[in-house]
Amino acid sequence: MAAMRIGEQSIRRAARQAAVAAQARRRAKAAERDKRLDAAALTLIVTLRERDALDRRAGAAIRAMLTDGLTLADVLTWTDGETTLKEATRLSELEFTDRALS
Repeated sequence: MAAMRIGEQSIRRAARQAAVAAQARRRAKAAERDKRLDAAALTLIVTLRERDALDRRAGAAIRAMLTDGLTLADVLTWTDGETTLKEATRLSELEFTDRALS
């Protein structure tokens, strides 16, 4: 009977060690994934802010062209089709602020 208890304890100990090892592997994989997601989120946020700042600068350029008497159709001609009327309209309506550049 005592031998059976020692055998059961060995089985339990081995099972417990296997479970702890499995949990450690799962946690390590989760930590690696979190690290990748943190880096991707940071890249996304920075890129979105940069895009917004560039959009505002482009809008300011379009408004300057409009102030000089051009129409949006003229802006398209001056940019040789690098934008669409819809995009030029959207950009021209953005507010250019110093805050947008920071």
